[in-house]
Amino acid sequence: MARIRDGVGEGGVSWFSERVLRKVGDGVDTLFWCDRWLGEVPLCQRFARLFELAVDKSISVASMFVLGWEEGGEAWKWMRRLWAWEEELLVECRLLLANVNLQVNVSDKWQWHPDIAGGYSVRSGYQLLS
Repeated sequence: MARIRDGVGEGGVSWFSERVLRKVGDGVDTLFWCDRWLGEVPLCQRFARLFELAVDKSISVASMFVLGWEEGGEAWKWMRRLWAWEEELLVECRLLLANVNLQVNVSDKWQWHPDIAGGYSVRSGYQLLS
């Protein structure tokens, strides 16, 4: 069980973390780059080059939104000026963010993908593994 939990034999990916994602409410408790909240992988993996160049790697979704993640927004702070191909990645990232709506007074929460309605239980984890 410990080997399965740690992702041994599955490319090093943990079976648990692969099936949990962040459901964003107000965005305060969700890390913009590192939590899996928008798509199948965290933005730090999907846009690894942008993450590498980002000044604040632990910024929340709410802070990015407030600073402005649209074109010219102050949320985008880089260690150096972006090259043309990196700018194209940024455009792609901003397109993903165009439809994100934060909900004031709704806390972020973790969501168990195999059973979104019922949530995580030892039984659902066991059923997944067996």
